[in-house]
Amino acid sequence: MKIFRINLYLSITNFFKTFFHQNSFKNEKIIKRILKKTNNKKLILLTSQCRVSFLLILDYLKKFYRKKNEIIVCAYNLPEMVNIAINLNFKVIYCDLNYENGFFDINELKKKITSKTSSILLTNMFNNYDQGLQVKKLCEKKKIFLIEDNAIYFDNFSKKKGKKKYSGSLGDFSIYSFNIMKNISALYGGAVATNNKNFYNFASNEINQYNNFPRYLLLKQSFIFFILKLLSVKFLYKNIFFYIIRAAHLSRINFLLMLFYPSLKFKKIKFPNFYFTKLTNFSRSLIYLQLINLKKRLENQKLRKQNNIYYYKKFSSLDSKNIRVIKIKDFDFQNFIDFPVLVNRRADLNKYLLENGIEARVYYYKNCEKIFSKKNIKCRNANRYDQELICFPNHKKIGKKYIDYLINKILVFYKI
Repeated sequence: MKIFRINLYLSITNFFKTFFHQNSFKNEKIIKRILKKTNNKKLILLTSQCRVSFLLILDYLKKFYRKKNEIIVCAYNLPEMVNIAINLNFKVIYCDLNYENGFFDINELKKKITSKTSSILLTNMFNNYDQGLQVKKLCEKKKIFLIEDNAIYFDNFSKKKGKKKYSGSLGDFSIYSFNIMKNISALYGGAVATNNKNFYNFASNEINQYNNFPRYLLLKQSFIFFILKLLSVKFLYKNIFFYIIRAAHLSRINFLLMLFYPSLKFKKIKFPNFYFTKLTNFSRSLIYLQLINLKKRLENQKLRKQNNIYYYKKFSSLDSKNIRVIKIKDFDFQNFIDFPVLVNRRADLNKYLLENGIEARVYYYKNCEKIFSKKNIKCRNANRYDQELICFPNHKKIGKKYIDYLINKILVFYKI
């Protein structure tokens, strides 16, 4: 059952169509109009990356709210985001997550808020809408900003009184990623949405002073895109590329692993120059071509949801202390691009699965407290997620037959 775990939502057709859709002003206007429908925001800025959106927000808070230099983040997070806050001299306050649901430990979160707290970073990762709303109300009560990271939840929604409430609609600032692995992929790209006019004016002025995005990085990412597309060709993947990927895992061939897991490239460094760059017209056109295809977006959403429901049903039925599923309340909102499961002996399981033709994702977010803090590790559940989380593929080539095969292999491995 060798199926490439990665699904690149960007098609080769759209890649080449982009060369004929270079009307930058028209494309940006339509992109913003579509985004506004999902996030309850009037003001939207396009950026070269999601992390640039985050940088602009923190730069704004640093300049206009100088007495508030603390930001609260879930310890289990993307290290690049924490690195930005640290480089801007924010004091990062780590909050642990709830082991059962993968969201903030709410009681701990409340205790972390002080008079110096500027904002909370809400990373949509495993949570449902009601959990996010709980944090929003807490921010409103404490008069602090909510920054909603919507990088991997785009198009997810919750139905409330017959209306769709989309991810990205809760934050005072909502940030998006359109990088190569996302379901709206522009190779590089991001956005920030808000109703804060002061921030909008500040960020617009900053972006206007940015340089053009380096062509060599766009060319490099385009090359990686075509390599990954080639990897996904069924015959080539089954007979050649799967064995290369397996060898990369088992022998820790880092330059190959970094191709499949960009997060492994992370280093604690100051801001690279390409952060301070504008979104290219090429990426803008890619975003436009994918956003206007609502039929395709809904189709992808539906297929992932069906797989998530089946994964959840099968894993929940397993009677084993070695396997734990994260609680899912709303399959429309918690519509994962990869299905997450917590397991014991993750490395051994991954090796066994690779030996049986199954490629899983073993590198996800990290326990950032462990990476950046010199103190004793307090966020124990974040540490457990770092060591136990494994994610299984979820895209149009995945179906019940594949999931059944995967479950059966896991049953054999854990002798259930």
